[in-house]
Amino acid sequence: SAPPAVRPAALGAHGRDPEAVRRYVEEFAALMVRTGVPPMAARVLTGLFTADSGSLTAAELVRLLRVSPASVSKAVGYLEKLELVRRERGRRRERYVIDDDVWYRTWTTSARAHEELAESSARGVAILGAATPAGARLNGMGRFFARLGEDMSGGPSIAAGGDALTVMAALVHARAPLTADRLAGALGWSADRVAGALEDAARHPESLDPLTLRRSGVGAYEAVAVPGRLTAAQRDRLRRTAHPVDA
Repeated sequence: SAPPAVRPAALGAHGRDPEAVRRYVEEFAALMVRTGVPPMAARVLTGLFTADSGSLTAAELVRLLRVSPASVSKAVGYLEKLELVRRERGRRRERYVIDDDVWYRTWTTSARAHEELAESSARGVAILGAATPAGARLNGMGRFFARLGEDMSGGPSIAAGGDALTVMAALVHARAPLTADRLAGALGWSADRVAGALEDAARHPESLDPLTLRRSGVGAYEAVAVPGRLTAAQRDRLRRTAHPVDA
């Protein structure tokens, strides 16, 4: 026979409405399922979250969810791999625990994963070629995860994408300021792609060092040396070395 359900008195602790608690637990579990969590894992996670203690034994989960011990064990194993649940050895029984900072840890782990995807995409662009369809596709993916990781981590931490570096190289090669339209024409790119590359370059100046992107008053862009990288004396000597006649 099926294990007995949790007693209404337990659901109604602290003056709660037992039926309202049941409906909320079902609603919360269903939401987790829609976000990609397996149904049984979602039910176990919901049971732990809505328990005042933040922990339950396997037997308590079996009674709460009316499922087999094997189902609970499999779901807990899945949640452990995601570092959402941990085991705690009690005097008599093992308890499954969910910590109060679990979402913070999950958030930082997810941010790191997005950064790794962005970095991997950049390596793929370098191998496949930024000008190829596959390289452009990977570059778009990398830019998406770079921005997502940056937003989640609360600050710039992802290097500019391959397109930004290509635009900087184009400006160095041109040796003159170019507008976005002229860059697009010279590189054979769309206006949106150039705009995205310029935005990446502006958002991640640290990844362009020793160059930086500078915009002129006429809407053109140029690649210049990072201010302060060279001393005034070094700049003067370089100018005289490059243009001995003018010196």
